[in-house]
This record gives sequence, structure tokens and C-alpha cells, in this order.
Amino acid sequence: MLRAVLFDWYDTLARVDGECILAGRRALAARAGVDPEALAVLWRETAEQRMLGRLGSLEQEIAHLLGRLGVVAPRELLAELAAIELASWAAAVSLYPEVRPCLAALKARGYRLGVLSNCSYQAGHVIEHAGLDDLLDTYTLSFRVGLAKPQPEIYAVACAALRASYAETVFVADGAFGELDAAAALGITTVLIEQEGQSRAYGTSTRWDHRVTTLAEVPPLLDALARRDGPAPAG
Repeated sequence: MLRAVLFDWYDTLARVDGECILAGRRALAARAGVDPEALAVLWRETAEQRMLGRLGSLEQEIAHLLGRLGVVAPRELLAELAAIELASWAAAVSLYPEVRPCLAALKARGYRLGVLSNCSYQAGHVIEHAGLDDLLDTYTLSFRVGLAKPQPEIYAVACAALRASYAETVFVADGAFGELDAAAALGITTVLIEQEGQSRAYGTSTRWDHRVTTLAEVPPLLDALARRDGPAPAG
């Protein structure tokens, strides 16, 4: 019987305006007095380190990048630069309109709900401040746990947080990083979501159990699976 639903965040529950992020980083570079293109290279080069939380807090992350460009920024400037980065991410990210109705419908059916996301500190900050705490039970974020999809261990962490086995869990995602392949290999029920505004910048998956084109399709899909496998959980 299915008891829990995990959602990827970016390109699944939310979309990102990449140009807004880039504009913010150009403003950050200007304030720091460094070449924006050189800094952009470092943002890209350190993507995996930042996603795994290896550069520390956002201020530490920025200090590391500026240090590689020969700039030692005082604490006050680092705080200002971090605020610029967070503001640009907050402006760039928007939830798909079906998010809250979908989550509320699943919550009413008794499912435990969580997020499983590969994200940096700044991308994770948006997730943790998206105003969905009343509907989401858990957040498993790569930069906090030091693991990332498609590592099997991060799925173990996410399912344990939801108090659900792999067989009791559904994972809804756009398929980046081969995340659905990895989940399916563990016995998690996988749902590919293909919807407008997805970046497709982080690869795809080749294996999934079900496919939807909007989050509105997820509750009816789980209803159908419940009729097949037994009633939905009581809570």
C-alpha cells in the first residue's frame, strides 16, 4: 500500500527564470568589483560542490568564489552579496499553479508528503521558504545531507524521513540526474512529469512507471493505484 509521496522541486513543483538568476549574479559581481564572466565560470565549476553543501553557508560560498578571483571580502560585504543572491533566487522561482491544490488533495487522502531535491544553499533557501510547510512533512535537500540524486543513499534518507519503505513511496519528478531510474531501481513507484517551463538542463531518465503532464493528474493517479493495491492510508 502506498503511504508517502516524494516530489522533486525544480521543474516539478517550481520553475526557474534562469535570466533572473544571471542578472542577479551580474549585479553581485558588480558590487564585489569582479569580472561577471569570470565569476559565472566559477558558479558553474562549483555547482556539484555547492549542491553537496561542501562550501558551507552562502556567505562562505561567495567568499570562496571571490577568493579564487583574488578578492577578500569583509563580512559586511559578504552579507550584502548573499542578500543579492537570495533576492534573485526568490524573484526567479515560481510555483506551478497546481502545486497547492495537488498537495492539499494528497494530504486530505492521508499521504505523507516530502520534497527530495538536488539544490545549493540558495536554491534550498527558496524551497524552505516557499510557504508550503502546512502541506509538506519533510524536506530532503542535497546541500543539507551531503548526498545527491541519483545516489541511492539520498532516497533512503528521504523515505526514512517520511517513515515509509520504498514500496510504500511514490516519487514524482521531471527525471533530471537520472533520478527516476535510480528510484525505480530501489522499488519506488515513479512518475515522470512533463510540463511547461521545464529547463531540461540536467539530463533525463529512461525508466518510470507512470507519466503525467500536470500536477493535477497526480491525485487521480494515486486514487487509481489505491484501487488496485488497496485503500489510501488513514494518516
